[in-house]
Amino acid sequence: MASIDIEQLLKELKEESAALAKATFKKFKAEAEEDALNLIGSLKEDIKKWTIMLANGQLSKDEFEWLVMSKKELIEMVGLKQAGLTLIKLDELKAKLLNLVITKVFSLV
Repeated sequence: MASIDIEQLLKELKEESAALAKATFKKFKAEAEEDALNLIGSLKEDIKKWTIMLANGQLSKDEFEWLVMSKKELIEMVGLKQAGLTLIKLDELKAKLLNLVITKVFSLV
């Protein structure tokens, strides 16, 4: 099993997701950052569990990716939605953030 510091992973995901969200929505940086941090927070336990399972060989990379992406429709982007952004733009950000999670975890396993 690969030794993965889950807390460090979550810290880096928070930092990188906030930066990605702010870069994506320059006009709504505060709302984007808050929504990105909430997304990582809401997936925290799943990320921990699935990352450990992936590292232990209990999940394939395809299964991990499917589990993460399956959360897309359950995620609320409250701040950006209130700012009036379209669902298409919100979905694009969700996909970018979830892909960030996948890429980051894969780089460690």
